[in-house]
Amino acid sequence: MKRLITVTALLLAMNSQAAPQNLDQLLSSIKADIAAQRLSSPAGNNALERMDAFREQAPYDYRVVPLAYQWGEAYVALANKAISAKDYDQAQGYLDKVWLVAALTPGLEDTQDKLDKLYKGAPNVVARAEEKGPSKAELARQKQLAEAAEKEKAKVEAERKRKAEEEKRLAAAEKKKAEQDRLRRQEEERQRRADAEKAEKAASAKRLAAAENAAKNTAATTAEKAAPAAAVVKATAKPVVVASAGSNEITELWSEAREDTAPLASYPVSAEQISSRDRDIADTLQPVCKAILDNDASVVVHTLDKADYRWLTVRLTLCLRRLDKSFRLRHSYQEVAADSGPFVTLHPTREVSLVRQAGD
Repeated sequence: MKRLITVTALLLAMNSQAAPQNLDQLLSSIKADIAAQRLSSPAGNNALERMDAFREQAPYDYRVVPLAYQWGEAYVALANKAISAKDYDQAQGYLDKVWLVAALTPGLEDTQDKLDKLYKGAPNVVARAEEKGPSKAELARQKQLAEAAEKEKAKVEAERKRKAEEEKRLAAAEKKKAEQDRLRRQEEERQRRADAEKAEKAASAKRLAAAENAAKNTAATTAEKAAPAAAVVKATAKPVVVASAGSNEITELWSEAREDTAPLASYPVSAEQISSRDRDIADTLQPVCKAILDNDASVVVHTLDKADYRWLTVRLTLCLRRLDKSFRLRHSYQEVAADSGPFVTLHPTREVSLVRQAGD
């Protein structure tokens, strides 16, 4: 029986160590894929799929976030090479991947600006090439990675706030302790001086009594000096800081976030251009983008699924950047039935995100 218990405990210990080892191996493989330029291909052996696998195993482990930005920087470098070779469609394809997965990648906005200027200055330099949309599997991977990145961003922000509050509490506790120590030392010094003065008075009284006795009895006596009592220092308990517990509140808030204001306007969008991932849709989005800027509006993107929503949101973002780079679009998603066409509705501007509104 003891042997069975020992074997079971050993197996449990081995299993508990397997997951961190696998995650560390995944991180090493992702780094190797990025170095070898296996960014999103070949299938089954690329950095994007391994980042996706890492997210599935550890959705709240933020160690993969810096690698996502390295992955984005690699695509930005490829886009710059394509721009130098005047292959502008290929360059935009590289940048589209980064906008979808890691929109905060360093250098992404500068490279997009450079490409936008080339398109604006010479719109007919490169012929438009037919483009096949990404496979369903790739869209699913990108969707999962993007959702995990949003969760990770929220988790990192919550952790940053928690640490800031913890540091604030620690600083206040240290300040309080320092003041207590100062007052304690002050009281100890006052008590030491009082004890010394008392002891000196007692010693003087004894010396005087001894002298009087010597005069009377002609016998020398030895005066004893009283030793001051040692001050007892009470130990000050150190403050205990309790870290705030994590939760799945962010996921619940996403499910509750809804736009409930009446639309200011509605604009239909070509389902065919969305399904084929046709970048020429930018021409038809110009009136929508202008209306968004004129009304300082937020939008609800009504599409068949979130893959279409994310792709169309990237197109809207790029369209708005070409008109006003300082504008930041607030957008949300609403699913439509299969027999209904996609469209975009404009709503009054929001000062905070729908997720924060749901939390409030």
